[in-house]
Amino acid sequence: MSFYPCGPARGKLEAYKEVRRLAGAKAGDELFDLAPEEFVAARDELARRLRREGDAEAAATVKALRRPPLSAWAVNRLARGDGPGLDPLLAAGERLRAAHQAALAGEGADELRSAARAEREAAAGLVEAAMGLLREAGHPATDATRDRVAATLHAAAASPEAADLVRHGRLTADLDPSGFGSPGDAAVRTGGARADGDGTAKRKKEDPAARRARRAAAVAARDDARKRARLAADQAVLATRQAERLGRLADQAEREASRARATAAAAIEAASAARERAAGAAKELHEAEDRISADR
Repeated sequence: MSFYPCGPARGKLEAYKEVRRLAGAKAGDELFDLAPEEFVAARDELARRLRREGDAEAAATVKALRRPPLSAWAVNRLARGDGPGLDPLLAAGERLRAAHQAALAGEGADELRSAARAEREAAAGLVEAAMGLLREAGHPATDATRDRVAATLHAAAASPEAADLVRHGRLTADLDPSGFGSPGDAAVRTGGARADGDGTAKRKKEDPAARRARRAAAVAARDDARKRARLAADQAVLATRQAERLGRLADQAEREASRARATAAAAIEAASAARERAAGAAKELHEAEDRISADR
């Protein structure tokens, strides 16, 4: 079973070799605790210091480290204790691989469905935690970054080898789960080809139980997708109804506001007329008082 880091920087295979080679190295480990924008300068300074101290091998290892992309940086932060940690996801991955093995033996369809759901939920929670770490650090949490984080986490769940790389918190590239399958899937995909003791591949007819298990897994995935589609449709209907209700309320509020403005304008007019009448009455009173005074 194989996998490759995402990204075309120097080709998937070359990037994979770098991730594998540097994952367990100790030199430069402290660099992965830094913010991405601090990585390169700190790496170069550490390499120079190690070279001055006479440790050329460690200096070369440090100098070879590439700055992780934001998506890999966020996964490294999860592995290093920021957020909920990777243990629930890796445990869910072990459970899912065991469920696949059982399904290939023609048993445990319900467990396969449950294990797959648990893995998705664990990965989804960690994706949200990673996005939160990016936002807290002032970095963009884009949909593309979210997809790359999710790919790396699913890769870690799918393979013990990938899980070991992710667990170190030293990723310099994203992982791509596209080359993964459950244990034993390679044999199923090649029509049951297996190797005997001297390494010679032998083809044999696929076991009916394996076909039933694969069909059960496909049916389970279809049913799960159907439920999610139905839920999404229901949510869309509810959202549409809510939008329509809010639109009606907005229209009503606008009509009431128009009536209130008309009422206010009429009140202003009435107040102006009342002031004019009051001024006229005051003038008439003043004139009457003047005539009385003149007749005395």
